[in-house]
Amino acid sequence: MSGEYMLPPPGLSDAGGINLGPILDPPFSDAPDFRDRVQSVTTTPVAVEETAPIVSEAGSRRATELALHSEEVSRELAGRRHEVIGVGSGAADRSAHHPIVIIYDYTENLAVEAVVDLAAGRVAEVRRRRYQPQLTTAEERRAVELVRQDGRLGAYESDLDSGSGIVVDEVDFRSPRHGHRMVDLRFGPMTERLPRAFAVVDLTDQDVVRCGPVPAADGGAS
Repeated sequence: MSGEYMLPPPGLSDAGGINLGPILDPPFSDAPDFRDRVQSVTTTPVAVEETAPIVSEAGSRRATELALHSEEVSRELAGRRHEVIGVGSGAADRSAHHPIVIIYDYTENLAVEAVVDLAAGRVAEVRRRRYQPQLTTAEERRAVELVRQDGRLGAYESDLDSGSGIVVDEVDFRSPRHGHRMVDLRFGPMTERLPRAFAVVDLTDQDVVRCGPVPAADGGAS
């Protein structure tokens, strides 16, 4: 790291307040503009040196290819609906890291992790773990499409393409959806602070659990 910097950063110890607010572009149309009420802070640019990822993009592609074509992973996923979630990394020893290809098994509702040795060109280990990995862009698009096909949010059709979501859990262990791949989606214009509609989608059963308008602060619909 190089360049000038100050500790503490300018304004950090100023009792008058700190400007930590984000820059919103486009700005919200349904929220006050607080920019005139926030203290101006002088900052000093700092030059930083970017570091390469532990697993390169090419390494991730190669690891995924090796995992999907390995006999070990093929046996684990035989006859099961599945999707590659992403590629992480794990320490093989103090000086080496192996890519870990994460595949979600929608039939058994668990993650299959394939530890790949790129140097040897093989899968070193396959393990099944019961947790919910991060939501992928492809899963999010599929969840939105299920909402569109469901039709109950037809009044918000113009907002559906804005849908963004997170993975959620069904905490009721007695529910038939317990452990399923569930996504909570919210819909609304980027210029509005609050979403207009929501949907909870079950990607395991590929259906919409519930959906509707998001209640407004005054008790009505957004």
